[in-house]
Amino acid sequence: MLPSVNILPGERRGYVDGPCGQVHYREQGSGRAVVLIHQAPWSSIQYRRAMPYLAEKGFRVIVPDLPGHGMSSPPDGEPSVKLYAATVAAVIDGLAVGPAAVIGHHGGALVAARLAAAFPEKVSALVTDNMPYYDAAQRAERSGTLNDMQEIKPDGSHLTDRWAVVRRVADPAWTDETIHVGIVAYFANGPWKEDGHRAAPAYDLDADIDRIICPALVISSKTDRLFPMGQKLVSRRPEWQYAEFSGGAGMLFERTPEWAAPILEFLAG
Repeated sequence: MLPSVNILPGERRGYVDGPCGQVHYREQGSGRAVVLIHQAPWSSIQYRRAMPYLAEKGFRVIVPDLPGHGMSSPPDGEPSVKLYAATVAAVIDGLAVGPAAVIGHHGGALVAARLAAAFPEKVSALVTDNMPYYDAAQRAERSGTLNDMQEIKPDGSHLTDRWAVVRRVADPAWTDETIHVGIVAYFANGPWKEDGHRAAPAYDLDADIDRIICPALVISSKTDRLFPMGQKLVSRRPEWQYAEFSGGAGMLFERTPEWAAPILEFLAG
């Protein structure tokens, strides 16, 4: 039986007001607050396995949908990492859970880093999961290669076309179930141009990285295309902790206990 992309067992859901309107979030567990930030073009459903796992470990896990993703209101103008971070800050304030530990995956890690830099009083700890750390040339190159214009085709082939794209570019360890959920989440964001991917290369992390004062853990996965950037990050901030995985982006989706192990150790410290 395929999982729902709407309601997960045991979760609570709600809305808070953010800079773009309503921000939808999922919540599970009780205890110290941990905020999980998804990558584009996913939504909070990306953490459908991590959320209950961390909740079982004694955390209050909160997972917002970024603007224009999931069931959150879209931005009026161009989305940005700064706007996304301000949105997550509004969630932390709206739920009165600050300071919280914040974990972000891929582009969501950039949002987490910006949040820690711009709102240090709201973030007690930062975990970056394969965060892109692009230089100016890489950001320009990445911006020029993105094309996420959704086109709904009358024969439904947009679904199989997207499946083929994801199979080609995503972690080969992703199961069919993960791809199914990701594609449903992707088309739930549209049909319009999915701009979340453009927000990441438009953001200059170097402008904020020295402003991050909370403890930080850098996760880097060997088969993730962003793997080299983990070492680059800890060279830039040598006091940050570092954990390395043998797999890729599928660690979060398919091997959740292994993915969570260094995070739990870091948060306990």
